[in-house]
Amino acid sequence: MKHLLLSILFLAVVGTSIAQTTGQISYSLDFSSDNPDMAMALPMMQGSTMELYFIPNKSKIDMTMGTFMKMNTVADVKADKGLMLMEIMGNKTATELTSLSKAKKEETADAPKVEVTSETKEIVGYKCTKTITRDADGNEMIMWVATDLKASLAGQQQFGGANINGVPLEFTTVNNGMTIHFIATKFTKKVDKKIFSLKVPEEYTVVTEEDLKNMGGGM
Repeated sequence: MKHLLLSILFLAVVGTSIAQTTGQISYSLDFSSDNPDMAMALPMMQGSTMELYFIPNKSKIDMTMGTFMKMNTVADVKADKGLMLMEIMGNKTATELTSLSKAKKEETADAPKVEVTSETKEIVGYKCTKTITRDADGNEMIMWVATDLKASLAGQQQFGGANINGVPLEFTTVNNGMTIHFIATKFTKKVDKKIFSLKVPEEYTVVTEEDLKNMGGGM
């Protein structure tokens, strides 16, 4: 279960949105693993979803990981800070994230190589191009990217890094023996700007970024 938590936290590195498009994308998640210890947790992950919201200069990801965990991350580019809220088995914590611009520069320096193919398919009404990323260790990720959606997702490591031209509507991540397949199920253009609040709710306990790193979820 500890390794599963580290895998989930890896996916929630806070991101930025600096582009023209405004919208909300709903994703469904499918989990699999050849690791017996990880496979035992799969029933808990059924019904998991992710919501990506973006407007110019702000972004938010809401993840519901079955019955196990809820995670919300908000990034504000102009303020150069963000907020991560986590609820794990009823335990609610909040982490105020600082220096997003520094994290973006670090990610850009380590960005994987990107290969854009000629293969295309349609997902939720958008033409998507098959895109392959390869990191320094040779690990590959295949994504189907909608180039008509212009949200910059630098910092959102599950979206392939800073060099992706568009928004991936289908992709797969592999971490600590857990494979997670994301696919968009709905796109909505209207977004309520109130959801990008950086205020910590009263019922959450504040933990530092260093505490988050020690848990395996650092930036």
